[in-house]
Amino acid sequence: MKKVLSLTIAILMVFTNFAFALDLSSTAKHLEKQKLDEWGILALYSNGKDVSNKSLASVNSKITTDYEAYILGAACLKKDISSVSNKIIEAQRSNGKFADYIDGTGEELVNSHIWAVISLYTAGNENYDKNKALSYLKSIQNSDGGFGIYIGDKNSDLDMTSMGIVAYSILGLNSNSSEVKNALSFVEKNIDKRESCESISWYILARTKLGLGVDKKYIDKLSEYKLKDESFKHLKLAKKGNYMATYHGLLAFSDYNNKISVFTKLHNLNKPVVKFKDLKQSDYAYKEIMYLVNKGVVLGYSDTTFKPNNSVKRGEFTKFLVYGKNLQSQATSPTNEFTDLKHHWSNKVVNVAVKKGYINGVGNKKFAPENNITGAQVAAIIVRAKGLESKAKGIKGKNWYDGYVKVAKDSNLLYKNFSANKNATRAQCAEIIYKLVK
Repeated sequence: MKKVLSLTIAILMVFTNFAFALDLSSTAKHLEKQKLDEWGILALYSNGKDVSNKSLASVNSKITTDYEAYILGAACLKKDISSVSNKIIEAQRSNGKFADYIDGTGEELVNSHIWAVISLYTAGNENYDKNKALSYLKSIQNSDGGFGIYIGDKNSDLDMTSMGIVAYSILGLNSNSSEVKNALSFVEKNIDKRESCESISWYILARTKLGLGVDKKYIDKLSEYKLKDESFKHLKLAKKGNYMATYHGLLAFSDYNNKISVFTKLHNLNKPVVKFKDLKQSDYAYKEIMYLVNKGVVLGYSDTTFKPNNSVKRGEFTKFLVYGKNLQSQATSPTNEFTDLKHHWSNKVVNVAVKKGYINGVGNKKFAPENNITGAQVAAIIVRAKGLESKAKGIKGKNWYDGYVKVAKDSNLLYKNFSANKNATRAQCAEIIYKLVK
């Protein structure tokens, strides 16, 4: 009986998924018949449709959001969007906000800021002050966790809040951050009261960007907005579908099926391919180095070299660690604990690592940020970052680091050719940070 029941469930699951795929395809066909703008092109691209034959007029506007929207469609068409994205970057104001107008003026609209973050991520061009952009976004979040339409507007908007969550994710926050938790809570508490096709769609898009699952009840809710002609309607009481609701519905369903955000897909497509003239694919730790480079954890040098065999300084390794753990947004205040960090570039990232208990100074109120880091020090830091220090301290040995090295080795955290007393190289540090964060 159990076998029959299991087989029946499996058949139903296959049939349900197949039918759902047909529904999506029909909605895409319906959308293709409409006069498409950037959003319609984005929705079709997300659904896997070939959009190479679609047209999109170039942008010539005073309004920043027009440039941001253009990037979403143009990126799908593989157009050169470098000049447009650079214009948006130039519109970032000294307080971190992306201005309402492309000439850098205007501080009234929330969406110009949020969509700058999303569009520049989509374009693979993030050469702006992300720390200031994040700080500004945090500063305009309302006490209820939501975001308003206008700066200072305390009436939080569901759609804008979910868009803000997407921006938070791009700027380095995850579902464990208080800002994201509060924003998700606001949406979940209010979505039934102010429900629309767009609000449900954006909630699904936000959770997908965060890498979170979506409760099927929201998929069922969104399905209720779908009409027989395969379009979506804005409100449940509406009798007719509309273009905006339809592309929102298709975007949300496509993200849900793909299990990856359309913004992440485009980011991966458009991000610059980094190459170093002293690093080949067959070299030791190439995969680990390139993974961390693409994540912005480690960088190369201005002469397009990586220098994989160079020793790593303690300040430099601390930066690798903090960025690898995605804690860079917390590097906002300096530490006065170490006298040799007063004017050092690594002060704020060291403060984060010290507060987390990952790393210590070298005594006499010194951190020694310019000293080369040894294998023993790296092993101890990684073990602490993994939450395994108590186990390491329970192991007795001749050297202070013996317990840390043993725990790191047993946990497969050590790098190739590890030596406790030798300086760690950039390639070796890349390997061990990769092991920590993957």
